[in-house]
Amino acid sequence: QLAPEYEKAAEELGDSVPLAKVDATVEKILAERFEINGYPTLKFWQKDHEPIDYDGDRDAQGIVKWLKEKTDPDYKPPPEEVIALTEQTFDDFLGSNALTLVEFYAPWCGHCKKLAPEYEKAAIRLKVHGIPLAKVDATIEKKLAELYDVKGFPTLKIFRNARRFDYDGPRDSDGIVNYMIEQSKPAVKFLNHSFTDKFISNNDVTIVGFFDSESGSLFDAFVDAAERTRADFSCYYVTDPSVIKEFKVKAGTITIFYPKLFVSKYEKSTKEFPKPTATTEELLTFYRENATPLVGHMTRVNSATRYSRRPLVAVYYNVDFSLAYRDGTQYWRNKVVDIAHKYKGKFYFAVADEEEFAKELEAVGLGTSGLEQNVIIFGIDGKKYPMDPDKYDEDLEENLISFLKDFGKGKVKPHLKSQPIPKADKGPVFTLVGNNFEAIVNDESKDVLIEAYAPWCGHCKAFEQPYKQFATKLTKQEPNLIFTKIDATENDLPEKYKVEGFPTIFFAPAGKKDDPIKYTGNRDSNDLLKFLKENAVKSFQTVREREKDEL
Repeated sequence: QLAPEYEKAAEELGDSVPLAKVDATVEKILAERFEINGYPTLKFWQKDHEPIDYDGDRDAQGIVKWLKEKTDPDYKPPPEEVIALTEQTFDDFLGSNALTLVEFYAPWCGHCKKLAPEYEKAAIRLKVHGIPLAKVDATIEKKLAELYDVKGFPTLKIFRNARRFDYDGPRDSDGIVNYMIEQSKPAVKFLNHSFTDKFISNNDVTIVGFFDSESGSLFDAFVDAAERTRADFSCYYVTDPSVIKEFKVKAGTITIFYPKLFVSKYEKSTKEFPKPTATTEELLTFYRENATPLVGHMTRVNSATRYSRRPLVAVYYNVDFSLAYRDGTQYWRNKVVDIAHKYKGKFYFAVADEEEFAKELEAVGLGTSGLEQNVIIFGIDGKKYPMDPDKYDEDLEENLISFLKDFGKGKVKPHLKSQPIPKADKGPVFTLVGNNFEAIVNDESKDVLIEAYAPWCGHCKAFEQPYKQFATKLTKQEPNLIFTKIDATENDLPEKYKVEGFPTIFFAPAGKKDDPIKYTGNRDSNDLLKFLKENAVKSFQTVREREKDEL
């Protein structure tokens, strides 16, 4: 991923700052001399100075900016397109723009620093669409952060016509741009005919509300739900009595229409909301629970929303619903449908393209399985259970049923990406891997702090020694407080430990192992100590509390 960006940066910098590379697997003496422990590692040399670690962004723009700041005394970065807002300017700015994306950030936050260049690139591209991107320093504008319920960094919120919505889209520039352009379109479209082929998607559900007028509590809830799911569903509304009659429904009805492509002999082509009144939350729940057919098509775009329910049985093969390949795709999907019907209520089912999810298949050992179809069960425990190609042969129907039965009996082992368990680990920062994570972290007699890191991360390297010193000092005083670290690039973590940047710090106090706390404070000993004291259960107790626990 770095190589093409590094080349672009080299071209832009030219001879002003030459960029070089070293194959550390060949030049082992050099790698050892400069203590290279992970790849890629970037170091910067200036004449008569010791080399320093590069800790900037890993794209061409970030590399060029970082180097110019270090080498050109006259360098001035171009003005930012992201607008910095304060308590004094916030309301006026939002009032003068129909749609705005706002980031609440902290200057010290690693995730915020990672987002910054992507956010700026998105702001540049969205300017021509009239969609401004803004930011608020939540460490200074504390009233704004409190008003908008900012609990972690970065927090992104969409503001549209004085109403706010949580941003739950991608965090790369392309994803932000596409998401916000979708957000700029109407959430609901007016429908004045009953020709379903003209508005129902070929491969996705469509939601239609039938109303007497564009007012009333149900209509308002429908529009509000559409606003909150606009990136996920196409929503229409009808108010013409003659069109409502053609649909053979009554005003006050909200209906999900399923695409013909995915309606099996076991399913109806529509699903009506069962009540004449509804809140926004009730509609959202109805959409979530009914937005997928018996066996739907999981993609990268919808996997985190439509297919987040567990346990999920995902069948991977060459899935292509274009006209030329539709029959072959449906042949295998229909076989899965017959099985899904028998297991309805026990599992959710989906088909997915093996090429689109090649990395996921490879990660669980199915990249070179040799089977025409591969299967993974995503369990309610957050673990992945691949169908072992050595145990199950080519017959999909027979083997999928056997696999599901074995899973129900607890005979299927989850796949866990893991480095070897360290043979001797004396601390004070203990090394976690996939295979010992739960045994150490879920010890109910201990409060456990976890640092998820990446070997190449400059921030992680800078934090390594202070973290070790902090752990050394505290573990002498607090034997029930355990400090750990895990290489999140080489080990699977449970689903509740979502790592979106490095380092990410979690705290799993005794008695609260199912609900780990993500640390969003500054990475210094004072802030960390305050956080631990506020959230620890077995540590920092008084003598009386310890005696009570022992009893």
